[in-house]
Amino acid sequence: MTLERWKQFSKRQQLLFVSSELERARVWQREDEEKFKGALERGIELVDLMTLDQQWKDNLPMILKLREEMAKFHAGENKTDIKALCQAL
Repeated sequence: MTLERWKQFSKRQQLLFVSSELERARVWQREDEEKFKGALERGIELVDLMTLDQQWKDNLPMILKLREEMAKFHAGENKTDIKALCQAL
C-alpha cells in the first residue's frame, strides 16, 4: 500500500488494518510459522506507514512501541502468546 492511499483512511480504519494482521498472526502462531511471520510482516509494514502519517504524530511513541513488540515476535525473541498484543491494540 502506498503512503498516499494509507493517508486516506481514518485512524480507526488504520488500526483495524493492523489489528486484522495481528489477528491473522494469532491464528497462525502455533500452526504455520511462514503464515505467522507473513502476517507480522504485513502488520509491521502498516505500522511503518502509520509512523509516516501526520495524524499519528502525537501517538508516535506508542506506534513505535507496537512496532518493536511485533518485531520481537517476528524475530523469535518473544515466544509468548501474541493474543495479549492483539488485545492491547
